[in-house]
Order: sequence, then structure tokens, then C-alpha cells
Amino acid sequence: MSLTALPGELLFQIAETISRTTPNDIECIGRTSYRLRGVAAPLIKEHRKLLKQYTKLHVDNAGAANTLFEICKRPWVAFYPHILEVSANRNRRTLERPRNAKERAVTEDVAVKRSMITDDDLEALMLGTGLIPAPETYLWMNGIIGGDEDYLFALLLACLPSLQRFVIRLDLNKMEQIKEMVRAIKKNWPRRQTLPNLRTVHVLEREGSSTSDLEMFPLFAAIPGVQNMRGSNLTGMYRECYRDGWLSYPGASASITHISLEACGMSVEGLEMLMKSLRNLQSFRYVAHRAGWCLYAISDLLKNARPTLHTLELSTGAGGSRYIGSLKEFTALKYVTVDTDMLIQRGKIQRFVDLMPASIVTCHIAGNNLTRPVEELFLADLFRPSFYYPHLKNIWAEDSWGRRNIGQDRLRFQKEFHKQTTWMMRYR
Repeated sequence: MSLTALPGELLFQIAETISRTTPNDIECIGRTSYRLRGVAAPLIKEHRKLLKQYTKLHVDNAGAANTLFEICKRPWVAFYPHILEVSANRNRRTLERPRNAKERAVTEDVAVKRSMITDDDLEALMLGTGLIPAPETYLWMNGIIGGDEDYLFALLLACLPSLQRFVIRLDLNKMEQIKEMVRAIKKNWPRRQTLPNLRTVHVLEREGSSTSDLEMFPLFAAIPGVQNMRGSNLTGMYRECYRDGWLSYPGASASITHISLEACGMSVEGLEMLMKSLRNLQSFRYVAHRAGWCLYAISDLLKNARPTLHTLELSTGAGGSRYIGSLKEFTALKYVTVDTDMLIQRGKIQRFVDLMPASIVTCHIAGNNLTRPVEELFLADLFRPSFYYPHLKNIWAEDSWGRRNIGQDRLRFQKEFHKQTTWMMRYR
């Protein structure tokens, strides 16, 4: 008996079950035959509407509350969000005591949607994550009903199995419940695989902050399966790393391939704790937020990524000894961007041939210290056969006077020299 021979009511129940468990398959059901297409048409229409509404979510505490209440009412909505961006607001951490007409309207809208579900529905959603202990549900219930952004964001994060990208915008406040939720996810893995599709995480602090929650970034970096990590304006002192639990930090997930830290002030010791378990890192970007945060000995800091790293970008301000060390052991390294100061050891710039591996394609140097004599010393012996760079295309220098290709003539000479040498060896 074929599927299309079944009664229309039974076909609709089958299609409805599919749309509630694996929503993306309902479109495929509609393509199998004209009859199934007609039966599943209302479900396909609802599916496309939910795709448009929930695939990309950018929410504050009110938006998070509305989404959670909608998930309680229609659990299959949790399968739709692939991108979630949450924005904290230190001036409105809860939905209580609205200060103006706009906030009152938002609070009333959340209250209306809250009235459509029961406390049992909300409690079942919390216990269904498997990450919130039963004795703590009363505390979580009060936090969610009160509109506390910390509780709302943490529960929403744990309820989205299809989430691929998560962005959190902090506002000079610590999100302790989110951190506890991430710890629980890590602790219960792989017995309970929460967020199995999460690949990208951005932890962004408000610009201009003098101190921030340094623990948020490394905790998310420890979630298995995460590949891309980006942090911005993450600053603080190393003693805060101790206080926030860096000493017991297990290291970042081995699946991470890209790390970008912009305007950050993490200490070298903190970065060592972060990267001690990395084996597949392909790109590393670190831009310090002010002078005085020295990043040195990069060759030792990224030693586990020597066979895989292909892009390195460093800019750590001024002050202190910041010599990066030789990168010749990074056999896959192709693109390097560094400050001129990071190439200087004991007051003397090191030669390009002593620093860069044979795989290098483009080198970009920034800073006003690259005078003509320093430039000649940096490019010394680049044309010699023993330092052949077959893939090197450009050596850019950027300073207050603009950007120029300082290695163009030498590279042209090197290629011509090796062409002549090869011809002579062939006919010797």
C-alpha cells in the first residue's frame, strides 16, 4: 500500500508530526507528489513563516522572554533559530519598574504572552534542558518571570538545538547564569549534547570599557565543536583571571580553528591557559587595547598550532619587550601581519630570512620604526639561494607616509636568480 493511498486526515497527521520534529523535512514531503503537496500546504506555509521570523534572532531581555514563552506554547519553534544575538543592558537588567511609556508597552506585551502559558509549562521547559537542577527551578522561575536578562539569555541558549552562531553583547556586567549554563553544557558532554551545531561564538564588550568579564570568552571556547571565536574589548587584570577560575580552566576545545581578539587586554598567562589544548588552529588575530599589554614569544604561545596555522595578525601597542621569536617552524604559515617593534630583539631588527618560514606568501609590517637602514637590515640576504621563498609575493610596509611594497625589487631579483641557476644546473 502506497503512502498516497492513505486517507487525507492520516496523511495530514503524518506531515504534522514531521513538521513538529524535523521542520526542515516538511518541504521535502511537499515535493513528493501533488496530493501530499496539497495536504502539507498549510504546514509548509507555517514553516516558511517561522523560518523568516526565527532563523535570525536579535533580542534583549523582552525579546528573549517572548521567544521562550513561544517555545513553551509551540516547542517546535526551538528548531528554527540558527543565529542568536543577545544584547545586555546594565540600565535595564529586568522588566520590572518600567520608566517610560515605551518600556511599559514592552512589559505589557511580555505579560500578555506570559499569561498564555502556565508555570508547569515553563518548569517543564527548564527541566527538559537537563542542565538545571530541580531544586533551582524556583529561583530560575522567579528570574524569568521578573525578566532578568541573565536567566532569560541562559535558558534561551540551552533551548536551541539548531543554533550555529551565538553573539553576546555585554554592557559592563557579569552574566553568572550564562556562565553556569556553559559550565553545565561542558560538564554533561557527551552524555547530553547541548548545542551540537554551535560553530561560531562572539563575545563583545561595550567599547571603552576598562574592565570586563574575562571568563566568558574562554568558557565558550571550551564547548566541544566550536570552531570560530571572536572577542572584543575584553580587558582586565590577571588577578581577575585567578578569581574567575582560570587556574582550573581545562583549555579551549580542540575543534577551534580561528581566534580573533580585538582591543583586548588578556595577559600572556591567560592566553597560555586558553590555547594549551589547541591542535587545529588556522588563524590567530590579537589586537591589544592599549600600550603596556605586551604579547611576546608567539612561537611558544602557539607551539601546538605550528603544523596548521596559516594566518597570523598581531598588534600589541607599544612598550616592553615584544619580540615574537622565529616563526620558521610554522610550516603552513602564509599570511603574517605584525608591528615593527615585534621584530626587534635587543635593540636590533631581525632579518626576514631568520623569522619567516618558506611557506610565507604575504608579510605586512606596520610602524614608523622601519627606516631605510632598518629596512635594508630586515631584507638582508633575501636573494640568497639558501633562503629561497617560492611562494612569497609581497612584503608590505605601512607607516605614517603610506603603504609600500619594500620587497618588490629583491623578489624580482630572487626569481630571476633562481631561474638562471636552474638553467645552469640543467645543462651543466
